[in-house]
Amino acid sequence: MPDTLVLLGWVGAILSLLLSVIAYFLKLLIQDFRQIRDQFQVLKEAVVRLESQQEWVRSFLGKGAVSRSLKGTSI
Repeated sequence: MPDTLVLLGWVGAILSLLLSVIAYFLKLLIQDFRQIRDQFQVLKEAVVRLESQQEWVRSFLGKGAVSRSLKGTSI
């Protein structure tokens, strides 16, 4: 009987240790997902800024192309 209690004690200790390790890794995984979410938000903001700058450059170049084509023609 005492051997059974010792064995159950060891099994309980090992299970407790394994659950602690799992909880630790889950905590790290959740932290990583939060960091990825924050970095993704920054990336989305950068993409919006780049798209607006791209539209500005296109409109700038488009106006320049029209004015250059009109300069080449003589009326």
